[in-house]
Amino acid sequence: MLHSPTAAAGDGAVALRDQVELLVRPGRQCLVPGAAEALLRAEAGSGSGRIGKDTVTSAAGMRAVTRAASRDASPPPLLVSVNQEGGRLNALDWPQVAQLPGSMALGAAGDAALAQRAGAVIGGQLRAVGVTWNLAPVCDLAAWPSQSAVGTRAFASDPAQVARLAGAFVRGLQSAGVAATAKHFPGLGGVAVDPHHAAPVVDELPTGALLPFRAAVQAGAACVMVGSHTVRAIEDRPALASRRTIALLRDDLGFGGLVVSENLSIPAVHEPLGGLAHAAVAAVAAGVDLVMLDSEISRGHQTHPQRVAAVRRRGDVVQALVDAVEVGLIGRQRVAEAAARVLALHHRFGIGPGAALPDWAAANEEAHQVADQVAGESVTVVRGAHLLPLVLAPGAMLAVVRVPDVGQRRADSARHAPDLLPALLGAGYPVLSLPAGGDLPDNVGAVVVHGYDTRTGAGHRSGAAAEAARLARCHQVVQIAFGDPDDLAGSPADVLIAAYSPHQGSAATVSRVLSGHLRARGAVPVEGAGW
Repeated sequence: MLHSPTAAAGDGAVALRDQVELLVRPGRQCLVPGAAEALLRAEAGSGSGRIGKDTVTSAAGMRAVTRAASRDASPPPLLVSVNQEGGRLNALDWPQVAQLPGSMALGAAGDAALAQRAGAVIGGQLRAVGVTWNLAPVCDLAAWPSQSAVGTRAFASDPAQVARLAGAFVRGLQSAGVAATAKHFPGLGGVAVDPHHAAPVVDELPTGALLPFRAAVQAGAACVMVGSHTVRAIEDRPALASRRTIALLRDDLGFGGLVVSENLSIPAVHEPLGGLAHAAVAAVAAGVDLVMLDSEISRGHQTHPQRVAAVRRRGDVVQALVDAVEVGLIGRQRVAEAAARVLALHHRFGIGPGAALPDWAAANEEAHQVADQVAGESVTVVRGAHLLPLVLAPGAMLAVVRVPDVGQRRADSARHAPDLLPALLGAGYPVLSLPAGGDLPDNVGAVVVHGYDTRTGAGHRSGAAAEAARLARCHQVVQIAFGDPDDLAGSPADVLIAAYSPHQGSAATVSRVLSGHLRARGAVPVEGAGW
């Protein structure tokens, strides 16, 4: 942590600290009162500023929490952030919440009007539970093979297509009263390692990488998140601490909204800059308006000592920023302009006492409908369309083999989605669910091999493709990728299907395609794909 002489007490010192407090998220407000939060405040001197999904376990619970917090909050209006991208990353992933297939499915559908509607219904769900800041959409370019940090979170690999869909998604999301955040500027295209686990460095941006961000800005995106990767052609420094990168966003793209950092609490993000507090100072000094230590809605259980440590780390970051101003590393005007942008976001999108929220049931039902529509327009038969529908001989069984996930991607909640395919196929076929690697009974007429994330690394055949190869010697095999489509690469399966999402709408669409009740209409939106 940076140190400086103790500031004299007075209005100026108080005003400075108040401004700095606005620049660090999560904030200090107690969002879920109770004994645990009271103990935390007594021990660490502050509330956690977070909503834990181990205690808030439903949309109704979230709505009650944010309503209460908006009544109890002093100005500005309550503003709660979340990652709700659709597809791979959804913080609101309770069973009753309709999950949309996500960006690459929208890319496979190729319809900007559908992308705008998807943004609008996600926004409707969020606003109905009092959450009005979404850290989406991803404006990065997809690649082949997929990048572990991006994959199906990206719309496509073609910059013009990504720009068209990202701009539409932004318009839809903000039409529902939810702030959009274009990320991860200046683009993760070409980054080979996951920024959640390592510090990526590339020499230059891929052609067209800035085009989607320009489209998001032109669509009125309230926020842009700057990534932690280094692009040497711009500046040999992590983007979120690079004055030249942020000047590119402000001056070349004309962005006047809130610039947000990537999650600084991730060691791979803050360690290259000397630790959490130093990274925060470097980011704000470079032009970032708000440093994100995490969103307000957290997954998983944290022990009391872990929560105390997180609150104290936040306090260290606030103090480091105050100290940096006092010693001249950050100008007071820089802090004042950043705080003004944060307050403007609160007043534009936050909810105050008595704010009207949409009806949850209606918003969620509309999301179900749009999820089904996106799935119906996106599921792609990559090979073997002439072999569909699947027809079994009398008395034959359809074996359904799920290959276990191997991915360790931090930015992924969909890997916990239930396996819906066997039950859906069971409505039309006699189904036998079997583990990978086992022998098949003699009465099996065809095999469906599926998985979500079964590829151990670039250049390796996925586990699902290997299982398809083993079984294809004796059986007709269909392989389905419910995650990144490169799970299909190198597979000898007779039929290859890319679904882009494991959620209900996509699984149901795949079932209907296999049974002949629906013709697949999607196209893989990633150049360089090989099967």
